[in-house]
Amino acid sequence: MFRNTLWNLLGEGLPMAAALLSIPWIISAVGMERFGALTLIWALLGYLGVLDLGLGRSLVQVVADRFGRTGSVEGAAGVAGPAIGIMTLLGLATGGAVALGAGVLANHFLVGVETPSQEIRSSLLMVAVMVPVTLMSAGFRGVLEAYQRFRPINLVRMTVGVMNYLSPLCVLPFSQSLVPVIAAIAVGRLFGMIAYGWLAIQLVPDLARPSRYGRQSLRGLFTMSAWMMLNNLIGPAMLYADRFILFSLVPAGLIAFYTTPFEILSRVMFIPGALSMALFPLASSLFRRNPAALGRLLDTGGHATLAVFLAVQAAVILGGETALNLWLGPDFAVNSAHILSILTLGIFFNATAYVPYTLIQGSGRVDVTARLQLAELPIYLTVLWFLADRFGVAGAAVAWSLRTAVDCGLLLALLPRLAPGTGRVALTLGLRAGLAGLAGLAGLLIDGWVGVAVSLAGLAAVGLGVAGRLLRPPSWNRPAVPWPPVHRVLAPGPVD
Repeated sequence: MFRNTLWNLLGEGLPMAAALLSIPWIISAVGMERFGALTLIWALLGYLGVLDLGLGRSLVQVVADRFGRTGSVEGAAGVAGPAIGIMTLLGLATGGAVALGAGVLANHFLVGVETPSQEIRSSLLMVAVMVPVTLMSAGFRGVLEAYQRFRPINLVRMTVGVMNYLSPLCVLPFSQSLVPVIAAIAVGRLFGMIAYGWLAIQLVPDLARPSRYGRQSLRGLFTMSAWMMLNNLIGPAMLYADRFILFSLVPAGLIAFYTTPFEILSRVMFIPGALSMALFPLASSLFRRNPAALGRLLDTGGHATLAVFLAVQAAVILGGETALNLWLGPDFAVNSAHILSILTLGIFFNATAYVPYTLIQGSGRVDVTARLQLAELPIYLTVLWFLADRFGVAGAAVAWSLRTAVDCGLLLALLPRLAPGTGRVALTLGLRAGLAGLAGLAGLLIDGWVGVAVSLAGLAAVGLGVAGRLLRPPSWNRPAVPWPPVHRVLAPGPVD
């Protein structure tokens, strides 16, 4: 599990490093105007890439569950092949819509006189070609994730991610137009699709033989994908609703004091995201074959997440305002430091919720997380509007953090009902997360160094318990014989 998580961190981190290195050069070569258009095209391509009706993540769960029950790849192509075919058709339909509307979209993308509409239109036509390639890549990658082949997945992912940012530098000496820049990015995406496809076919050879797919029911896949799509729609709505409500209630100049610390903190969420990516197929595979292992997954993954974000919370308490002061100046730090502290509590609970959320979905109950989010949405929007109207950006920060705390608690409470044997671990995680949250809240309510000392003392106490658990399994969860390495206990087969 930890080895797969490390590969996922590398797969996310190396492209981020490439972005940091290349973006200043790209801006200097094409200018701020064209770079703004390029970022919009990147965002559009990323958004269109998730319009797979939830089939990508559902494919991982269904194939991993089948592998957990049978222990072989036999019959997997009967589910994966049609799913990839449907995702390809969705990509062609979406890409066709983009191509037909490229002229209209180009007019909306105009950012200045230096970037002609024809250049934007040609770039959008290339985006249209990349959409089916992106969705096919997601389908092939889903097969590899189901069998926990994270090493080859992330080797390809790192290559494609680095090419996404560095390949434009290869064409900029010859042209500053966006068209060759997008073409260079398209070459990287095409390479990724071919590499994922080759790896998936090596693993499941019948993917290349549609005649051997057989007559398998896809009802379970489509049912799960419908709930997954609902998750994909509601989650971003709750994540970004605060921005739209704030724009309608407070002066635009104040919103930066909220969005800036939010964006900073959201960057560290790739850490639990990497763990979640490794846990999802593992939990799907083990749910039927060895359900008792889900308790160990929750125990190890949950406490590892707590350890990381206890450190994040302590770092913000000690140096958050100083960092803002050095980065953006004293005026910004004075207005944004308390927002940063409030949002840190929300990020802490949001990260803690990743593991129970993933285990619930991995057990096949995607409908539970969708129903939970659907129930939370109107309540959250009401509380958000009320607090933002009364207290401005601070009220919005409180509403968002309160929602993540409630969501985390509900997920930990629901998990034992769906995965028996996880109750004691869920209770322990919930108590430790709650105590850490109270420690952070104390620092907000008590002024000065006294508040800082109280918060750090509380976090240190929780941290000692978390460290003790990670270093030594608790007696109630210790087997009679020594544990072999964790990946051998938990993995259903060879793990890359």
